[in-house]
Amino acid sequence: MVKARRVGNSITVTIPKEIVSELDITEDTDMNLFVREGAVVMEPAVSRWDRLVERVRHQAAERGLTEADVDRAVAEIRGRARGDERAKDVD
Repeated sequence: MVKARRVGNSITVTIPKEIVSELDITEDTDMNLFVREGAVVMEPAVSRWDRLVERVRHQAAERGLTEADVDRAVAEIRGRARGDERAKDVD
């Protein structure tokens, strides 16, 4: 259970460390907040996968890899996740 606290004119809820880790949330993560069936729902505005791919693209650029290199690697990973036999042959 978490407790709501007043901060200025707003109410703040602290997200437990386990959830922050599971969702890969940082202090700069944009979040969507809405009500569904009487419950407050909060989710990252960008999917965890998209954030991961963006981070990989940035790190790849720092290492001199091209967008095409990253796109090939992402396609291979997605293929493996689907069980695509062609992706397994790339090894």
